[in-house]
Amino acid sequence: MRAARDVNATNAEAPAGPSGLEVALTVALALALHILMVCRVANFWNVASSWGDNPAYLQIAAIIRNWHHVSELLYPFFWGFPYAIAGASALFSIPSIWALVTISMLSSLAVSILACRLYGGWVALALYSFINYHLIFTSVEGGSELPFMCLLFASLLAARSERWNLAALLAALSTTVRPVGIIALIAFALVLGIRRSYRRLANVTLIGIGIGVLYVVPLWIIVGNPLANFVRYRGEVWGPQGRPIVFPFSVLIPSFIAFHTSRWPNVVLSAIWLALALGGVAAMWLPRNRPRFSFDRPEIWFASIYTLFYLSYNYLDVYGDLPRFLMPITPLLLFAFRDWIPRDRRVLWPATLLSVLLASAAQVGFKNVFGFKPL
Repeated sequence: MRAARDVNATNAEAPAGPSGLEVALTVALALALHILMVCRVANFWNVASSWGDNPAYLQIAAIIRNWHHVSELLYPFFWGFPYAIAGASALFSIPSIWALVTISMLSSLAVSILACRLYGGWVALALYSFINYHLIFTSVEGGSELPFMCLLFASLLAARSERWNLAALLAALSTTVRPVGIIALIAFALVLGIRRSYRRLANVTLIGIGIGVLYVVPLWIIVGNPLANFVRYRGEVWGPQGRPIVFPFSVLIPSFIAFHTSRWPNVVLSAIWLALALGGVAAMWLPRNRPRFSFDRPEIWFASIYTLFYLSYNYLDVYGDLPRFLMPITPLLLFAFRDWIPRDRRVLWPATLLSVLLASAAQVGFKNVFGFKPL
């Protein structure tokens, strides 16, 4: 009964607005338009194959399919997404890059529906607006962000319905895609601890440990080191200290100093996202937002710990990557500021179109999309 009251209270806070089907169709059209914009200028599959971390994911997927590591080069990325790529490629007899793009696009559509279920149609539609156009090209050209977000939001929805074992399973699976998924498990543990639901807490802990063991065993067999991911992260990503977390802002500020020579739109975008994350998390803790972010629900804990993590992340490029890193908490930030979201399709649909154009410009050049160069 308590779960039902929580869901009803959240739904009462968020007017229905666009339905999940409407949001998903809007997102599908946006993704299709982005593909057309890219194809006007370049070969889409060439762009996708070389985009971001895709070469690494494709190589790891090949290692999984062959069940043999033949190269000395091993990327630090977690293997959850490559497992899905290898599985889809083998099941449907399609090239790995096709599987990568298909999984990313389907995950994006699922994210739009899950965000609508969790936070209402207006928030879900605003999620794909120009506020973070990275979401569009990450949905199409591919990357681990959308599969991670899909599992994460599904786990939050399961927790909202008090299905804690399912929530823990989905959150643990998200951790195999991006290790920050463990923050969701921590948030679940905090909530269950606050409720003194120790039996559920034990179940959540055991499920997390179980998925962790199942994940490291193949690494041990193929690579010879069950902690190979962490060893690579420590050597290649986590700075000279070799640890993922330092004092807040102690790396973020030097990262900004190193990044400020980049094009000013990128600097401004990252600054906006930093301010949005800080302001959004602070707003979640205000008394007036208590009905939306109750202490005995995991969203407020997840968003707060997740933001604190990236403020303290020991990665020199963290400032420039903030728009990408903060995508998983974008719906939570929007929900915290939902009173400011225009509840008007005449605003949000053009904003989504602008997101498509900006995403396309990021892939094939601003002039090729808009016909002129930015200042």
